[in-house]
Amino acid sequence: MLEYHNILVGLDGSELADKALKQAIEVAKRNHAKLFIAQIIPDEVSVSTSITYPASSLDAERKSTKLYLEEKAQEAKDQGVEEVQTIFKVGSPRRELAVTIPQEANIDLTIVGVSGKGAIEHLLIGSVAQFISIHSTTNVLLVK
Repeated sequence: MLEYHNILVGLDGSELADKALKQAIEVAKRNHAKLFIAQIIPDEVSVSTSITYPASSLDAERKSTKLYLEEKAQEAKDQGVEEVQTIFKVGSPRRELAVTIPQEANIDLTIVGVSGKGAIEHLLIGSVAQFISIHSTTNVLLVK
């Protein structure tokens, strides 16, 4: 039976991301694996380059994201996952979850929901999950 040691779950605050986290917690517990809980805030607005955001709203987004990750990490620990690490980055969710974080953290399984919050972006350039399933350096579990 294949064992996983380092599991990455990508979150975006969506309902499917919560389902992906539940799956990740169960797989991590069964494998006594370390769980990495990540959220990547896109570093650019892909729908419109004319939109700008004040620095204060970006700071608020960063703070709320870090709090969200801490809550999810505590949830995993409360359910029996021994090792949990949060990852917060600003960048390309696709690239970070498919390649960069798996290489940096020696990830052997990536878990994501099949569709998250970015419906407009999904229509224009495809889903993050689709990109990860094609380009990931790890095994991938897509949660519906």
